[in-house]
Amino acid sequence: MGKKKNNENSQIEKRTLEELLVDLRKEKNWSHFNVIQELNNFGISIDEKILKKWELGLEYPDTDVLYKFSEIYFFPVDNFIMAKNNSYAEGMNSIHKTFIKWFCYFTGFSFKICYVAFFVIVYGALIIAFLYFIAQCNLFMESRR
Repeated sequence: MGKKKNNENSQIEKRTLEELLVDLRKEKNWSHFNVIQELNNFGISIDEKILKKWELGLEYPDTDVLYKFSEIYFFPVDNFIMAKNNSYAEGMNSIHKTFIKWFCYFTGFSFKICYVAFFVIVYGALIIAFLYFIAQCNLFMESRR
């Protein structure tokens, strides 16, 4: 029993705020509108774009909003704050994820799809650039003959 509780705590400690917000919303089977409505009941007025930015990790709510989330989801506020700190730490370690998150926000695709698409686009662009470089080298060599 003790090992299971420690495992759950370590999982919570590693989650980012965006993961936590999405997980808690999905556990309640709520849409974005339901969360916005609950926040409105607590006097916090936001629109769907802001909530989506929070769930993608493009922006982060302030501490007052984290306390309201704690009350809405019946989840300890310490875990929200720890998750927000994890988000900052992860963001500092990987800047390319920020580009992927913005792509997700604008396209509406899931993070996994955008993550794969990002690498396909980047590596595709590198291959095309390499082929272009080879073609230009061949043209240069032919012109020198």
